[in-house]
Amino acid sequence: MKQTAYLLLVDDEEDLRSALQETLEMSNYHVTTAANAMRAKDAMENAKFDVAILDIRLPDGSGLDLLQSLKASDPDIGVILITGHSEVESAVQAIELGADDFLKKPFEPSELDIRVKELIKKRAIKLENKELKHEIQSSKSQHGLIGQSESIQRLRDTALMLGDSDSTVLITGESGTGKEVLANMLHQSGNRANKPFVSINCGAIPEELLESELFGHVKGAFTGAVRARSGRFEVANGGTIFLDEIGDMSPKLQVKLLRVLQERTFEPVGSHQSIHVDVRVIAATHRDLEKEIQEGRFRQDLFYRLNVIPLMLPSLSQRGDDVIILTEHFLNNFNKLKNSQITGISDRCKDVMMRYNWPGNVRELQNLVERVTTLKRSGEIDVEDLPSRMLDTAERAVQGYSIDVKQHDNIDFKGIVDEFESHLITSALNRFDWNKNQAAKFLSMNRTTLVEKIKKKGLTPA
Repeated sequence: MKQTAYLLLVDDEEDLRSALQETLEMSNYHVTTAANAMRAKDAMENAKFDVAILDIRLPDGSGLDLLQSLKASDPDIGVILITGHSEVESAVQAIELGADDFLKKPFEPSELDIRVKELIKKRAIKLENKELKHEIQSSKSQHGLIGQSESIQRLRDTALMLGDSDSTVLITGESGTGKEVLANMLHQSGNRANKPFVSINCGAIPEELLESELFGHVKGAFTGAVRARSGRFEVANGGTIFLDEIGDMSPKLQVKLLRVLQERTFEPVGSHQSIHVDVRVIAATHRDLEKEIQEGRFRQDLFYRLNVIPLMLPSLSQRGDDVIILTEHFLNNFNKLKNSQITGISDRCKDVMMRYNWPGNVRELQNLVERVTTLKRSGEIDVEDLPSRMLDTAERAVQGYSIDVKQHDNIDFKGIVDEFESHLITSALNRFDWNKNQAAKFLSMNRTTLVEKIKKKGLTPA
């Protein structure tokens, strides 16, 4: 069913206002009326409108002032000014201020109905274009790094600068930080964007199969090779190949990869015919390759070939407010994907998420948001929706503190409350290294009161 449009009609002439309201409501519009500027402003504070019809001259103000307020709160709202014969100049000024149309009195209510229909169509087109633009930008952002932290902004700038370069890039960082996302961004921002981006996880494929995956094989090269197959390097020709977890590659394959990086040629398994490729190589690892070299597990010459341009992705716990930015990004995506209506994140929940160390990094956060949108479906994400591992001592105490009264003959109410209060105060003090000002602020408590409670309870740092 088509959703009705919401109109604001402001005119001090009661007969005209009633006639216009009746005509517009016959067209299935929801009409809110006001006889003066004050009531119009009240209506504007309590509702959002698609189109406003404003008389320029009002008993307690001007329709031009209302026009500016409406446009400031919603630039896409349609506005029609109603003018008298002597107010044409004001109508011209209104158009300059953003009004879409004006009508000179007297006019037929049906004429206003026609103008409103036109404005509603115009507004719908504007909103559709905005939504389409947002979707395009959102789609593009899938190939980029989400966040506003200094380190992420610097990486984005570097990726754009390196876009057209063919130099080999080595991305390091903990697992789950988004190394493939950065690699894809490097590919998308360069002149190879319309060519293949081929990704392979070197640590997820057994050594005996990885060589064939990378370089292909000919028919009969090994048991089960019933037909020839192209490898990932050949598939990526003209584009980019992303070698994830390069630190897990065996020494034997490291030798073959070194030749590819040096000469851009290789032989498929079982073949003596060389294949030349034009491919950009981006590698990534969570391992410390220099340490791997010292312990004899990684070739030093290969490291130097890979480490032409080193980029390091920070862990999520080092990215500050990016935790919340990423949460909202994933929330928007999963709401659409799973048809959920999660409206946001509570302040308490944000506080816990900002303090958590995120050992699984961005991947852990993405999985958390997917789980919450799947199970919760609607409402706001709160602390109760988070796994217990994310909660510090204070939150766990508040969330999990309960007593089964059926298991007791009587309860020492004062003692239990006192124990819980001591536990909560100690947790807050420990969190802020016994800084009483910060702990008092965190507990929404006067500092003097906190100090008195510490003395009374005999609380001391561990």
